Amino acid sequence: MTASFIRPPRLSAGCTLGVVAPSSPIRGDRLDRGLEALRAMGFRVVVADHVHDRWGYLAGLDECRAADLSQFFARSDIDGIVCARGGYGAARMLEHVDWDSVRARPKVFIGFSDITTLHVAMERRAGLITFHGPMVTTLADPCSEACLQTLFRAVTGPEPMGEVNDPDRPTQTLVGGCARGRLAGGCLTLLCSAVGTADPQDFADRIVVLEDTDEPLYRVDRFLTQLRGSGLLQRAAGFVVGTSSHWDRYPEANHGFTLRDIWEQLLAPLGKPTVLGFPIGHVESPLTLPLGCMAELDADHGTLVITEPAVA
Repeated sequence: MTASFIRPPRLSAGCTLGVVAPSSPIRGDRLDRGLEALRAMGFRVVVADHVHDRWGYLAGLDECRAADLSQFFARSDIDGIVCARGGYGAARMLEHVDWDSVRARPKVFIGFSDITTLHVAMERRAGLITFHGPMVTTLADPCSEACLQTLFRAVTGPEPMGEVNDPDRPTQTLVGGCARGRLAGGCLTLLCSAVGTADPQDFADRIVVLEDTDEPLYRVDRFLTQLRGSGLLQRAAGFVVGTSSHWDRYPEANHGFTLRDIWEQLLAPLGKPTVLGFPIGHVESPLTLPLGCMAELDADHGTLVITEPAVA
C-alpha cells in the first residue's frame, strides 16, 4: 500500500480540463453535451487528439490513448483531466503510459467504471489521490445539484469535503458500526481483474467503495467470492456499497435472489461496518469520492465524512 498520498493542485473556475478516452469509443453527441456542462461549471475544456478515434471496441490504439493521457499530465496548460467515458480498454494502455509525467505533474483525475484500473495504477505508481466521479458523458444528462456540487467541492476545495451525501437518496445499514481509513475501490469487475497483476488494489484498513453495472447476480457473487478468496475483503475497515445497476434485467439468471441477498451472504459475515445504496458510479447523478483520502464511515447513521482535503 502507498505510504503517503499526493494531493493534486486544486482547480478553480477558469482552469482547463483535458478530456481523454482511455477505454471505449464515444457514441453520438453525448460528448458535446457533457463538455457544455463542464463549461457551465466554469471550466475551459481541451479534447485530446485521439478522443474520437475508434479501433474495434476501443477508442483508438492502445499507444494513442496512453499518449493522450501522458501528454495531458505533461502539459503545463492542462490543470486537470476528466475521462470521456468508461467501457473497456484502460488496462491495455498501462504499459504505454509515461508514469514519470504522472509523478512529476500530479493533477486532478476524474472517472469511474473502467477508469478504476487507472485509479488503482495512479495510486500504486504515483501515490496520487484521484476522483471517482462523473465523466463527460455522465454530465450529458441533467445532473442533480448534489452531483454537481460534490464534484466541484471535491476538486476545488482546499478544506476537507466533510459529509458526502444526497438527502434524496439515503443509504441503508447492512452492518452497523464505525470505521476510519483511506478510501479505496471502485468498479467491482475491474477490482477483480486487477488481482494477480502488477497493480492490485490493497484494501488493508481502507474504507472500500464497491459498485458495478449490468451484471446478473451470479457474476456479482463471483466477483465478491474472488475478492474474499484472495483475502482482500477481510482486510478492509468497512464498505461503502453503491449498487450493481440493472441487475434485475436478468430474472432467469438470478433465480429469485436479489442484490441485497448477495450483499448479506458475502459481505455481512465479514462483520465490517457497511452501508448500501450510496449514490456512486453507474447511477444517475453520481456523487464524487476522493480515492486515497481519509474518511470516517458511521454505518449506524449511514454517513460518510471526508476528513482531509483532497486537493492542495
